[in-house]
Amino acid sequence: MISKLIHELSFIRGNLLVLIISWIFFNFGFSMAYPFESPYMRGLGASPFIIGLLGGIGYFVLILVRIPGSYIADRYGRKQIIVIMTFGVAISYIFYAIAPDWRYILIGIILANFCLIYQPALEAITADSIPADKRGVGFAIARVIPSIPTVVAPMISGYIVSQYGLILGMRIVYLMLVILSLSAAITRLFFLKETIEQPETIKLGELKGVYKEAITSIIGAWKTIPKTLKILTIIIIISAFEDPIFMQFSALYVFDVVKVSEFEWGIVMTIFTIISLLIGIPLGKIIDVIGRKKSIILAYVIFIPSTILFIISRGFLLLSLVFAAFAVGSVLIGPAFNALTTDLTPKDKRGRIMGIIGTLNIMAMIPASVIGGFLYQLDPSLPFIFTLVISILSLVIMSLFIKEPEVREG
Repeated sequence: MISKLIHELSFIRGNLLVLIISWIFFNFGFSMAYPFESPYMRGLGASPFIIGLLGGIGYFVLILVRIPGSYIADRYGRKQIIVIMTFGVAISYIFYAIAPDWRYILIGIILANFCLIYQPALEAITADSIPADKRGVGFAIARVIPSIPTVVAPMISGYIVSQYGLILGMRIVYLMLVILSLSAAITRLFFLKETIEQPETIKLGELKGVYKEAITSIIGAWKTIPKTLKILTIIIIISAFEDPIFMQFSALYVFDVVKVSEFEWGIVMTIFTIISLLIGIPLGKIIDVIGRKKSIILAYVIFIPSTILFIISRGFLLLSLVFAAFAVGSVLIGPAFNALTTDLTPKDKRGRIMGIIGTLNIMAMIPASVIGGFLYQLDPSLPFIFTLVISILSLVIMSLFIKEPEVREG
C-alpha cells in the first residue's frame, strides 16, 4: 500500500516540489488573512461598493500585466520573472498591515497585482512539471499539499482577531503574511529551475513594444487552438463572475446575515480546508479516471444546491455543511478545468494561450467585482443569487458543447 502510494506520487520532485513548498508559505498566510479581509477593509472605512471597486481595480491592473507576462513566459523564461515578482508581492502586503484607512489598501492591491505579471509563467512552469497522464491528480496535489498546514490558519487568525480586535488583529496577521511571502520568494530564488531552453535575459529596453508584439503573438497562437478550447474559455469567462463575489462578500454575508462570530467563521474555513485535504487527492485521481468533463459537471451539480443553502443559512451548523459541500465542488472543478485546458493546449504555445485565457478570465472579474458590491448594498443575498444563475448557465454549456480530446497534448 505504502509502496504504491510512493509510486503514485513519484512525479512530485524538482520544480513541482519547489512550487508546492513555496505555496505552503503563501497559502498559510492567505488562509489567515482571507476570512477577514473584507471586514478589515470595511473597518477601515470602505463600503461594500468600495470593496467591490477595489477588487475591480486590482483585476484591471492584473489584465494590464498579464499580456506582457504571457509573452515573457515563453520568450524570457519562467524563473526570473517568477522570482523577482514574488518578492514584490511580499512587499505589497506591508501596505495592508500599516493601512490607516482603505486607501492604503488600494496601494497594496495595485502593487500586488502588478507583481502578478509572473502568473502566466507560474501557470506554464506548473504545467511543464506535471506528466500528461498525471495532470488530474497532479493539479489536485498542487492544490491539496500546500493546504495541509493551513488547516489551523483560519482558527489562528480568528483567535487573533477575537483577542485583539479586527483592526489590530489583522495588522498582526498581515505582518505574518509578509514574512511567509518572503520565505516563498527565497525558496523560489534558490531552488526553482528554468524549463525553457536558452531563455533570453529580460531587458527593459526590449519591452517598449511588448504589448504590440505580445498581442500579435497571442492572437496568432489563439487562431491555432481547437474549437473545444475556445468554448471551454467561454465557460471559464462566464464562471469567473462567481469568484470575486464569493471571495469579497461571503465574509460580510456570514457576519451580517448568517450571524456567526469571528472564531466560528474561522472554524467554518478550517472545515472547508480539512475536507479539501481529505478528498483532494482521491478526487484528483477520479478526474483522471472518469474524465475532465464529467468532473466539472459533477462540481456544478454540487455548487448549485449548496449556493441556495448558503443564501438561506442562518447559524453555524448549516453554514458549516454548506462550506463542506463547497469544498467538494472546489476540489473537483479547479484541477479538472486546469487539466482539460492543458490537455487541449500545445506545449510550445502554452504560455501565450494560458495567458490569454487567464486575461479574459480576469476581464470578467472586473465588472463582477463591482456588480457584486453594488448588489450587496441593495440586498446582501443578491450577489449570491447572481452566482447561482451563472452556475446553471455554465453547467448547460459544458454539458452540451464540450468534448474531451482523444489525444492529450504532451
